Amino acid sequence: MRLPLFLSALICAIAAVPAWADEGEIPPEIYGNYAPAGDCAKQPRVTVSKGGVFLDTAAGKSGPLPVSVCYSCAGGARYEGIQRWVYVKYGKDKWGGDNMPVILMFNAEEKKGSVLVEHDNTLKTPIGAAMSQVVQTRSLKICRAGAGGAGAAAAPAAPAPAAKTPPAAGKPVTPPLTAAPASPAQGLAGALGALLRPATLPANSFYDWRQLETAPFVTWAALPPQMLDKPMSNGEFFRRAGIATVKGQQIKVLAGGARTMVMNLYFRNDGPPVGEAALLSALREKGHAVVPVRCARLRTMPAPKWYRLSGPGKQPALLWFAPARGQQQPWEGMSLQLDGKLPPMTPQEAAVYTDRCQ
Repeated sequence: MRLPLFLSALICAIAAVPAWADEGEIPPEIYGNYAPAGDCAKQPRVTVSKGGVFLDTAAGKSGPLPVSVCYSCAGGARYEGIQRWVYVKYGKDKWGGDNMPVILMFNAEEKKGSVLVEHDNTLKTPIGAAMSQVVQTRSLKICRAGAGGAGAAAAPAAPAPAAKTPPAAGKPVTPPLTAAPASPAQGLAGALGALLRPATLPANSFYDWRQLETAPFVTWAALPPQMLDKPMSNGEFFRRAGIATVKGQQIKVLAGGARTMVMNLYFRNDGPPVGEAALLSALREKGHAVVPVRCARLRTMPAPKWYRLSGPGKQPALLWFAPARGQQQPWEGMSLQLDGKLPPMTPQEAAVYTDRCQ
């Protein structure tokens, strides 16, 4: 018997509707650990288990992620392939539906164990440092035998607080072996000296991101550097983060620059102050010249100060130091501007600072 035209159309429409799993239900056939090139010694890693989807990156661990799973999003209900689409949810979109800007496509291109990551940034949804690393990596494979295979994913990973090393894809890079510093100031002075541009570079050029790894006491998030949607304060669109560990004290470090070069470095010490005088003394003990080039008009004012820093075999740079000021500013801040050019003062700064320091 021939079906009425409207009923035939309705059946065709139903057949074209993708098949979705119950909310958060993960199909067992995609359980496993996934990593770059299938090497689970590398980050970022995605773990899929009965407990959900988890991330393990240089920015820390997270999960289970809020997800929706689709079994047939490329072929409708008649699709019989092995691809599985896991949509990661980030609240609601402007129309009131689930905002799902990231898709993890398991068994991508009908290749078992392959994962492709797609990111729709149309709504500029913040997805966090960990997921940004997964998006940047884009292609993952299920871990090879002996490198954390599918069986390792049977037990869900417990959520963990963010690691102190900020975002970038891959495994963090440890600093070269160096004798322990006598004090935090000595350790920080050693790192600052190593981060200056070598004298062998042309005057207007900068070193590449791997050069950062020569600095002692600093552990860096692995390459490549993280690309940003918006520039940092000095116009940098790329960054690489690290942690300086000096005499048991940790100081956050952030390098900023362009795709192939480092231009500026930033330091934030939330622990006991290293002290401006102690740091300058340690730098001079290591053979560096430290000359004040911009300071407060009133010597008693606890304001940041700029120094020209140079050393044997190194090009000059600008060292900015902001002392801690109790409850008003409990942290200590520093920056290293590698081009050595003192920025012009705004009218407001000119009322407070002078470039005629004694």
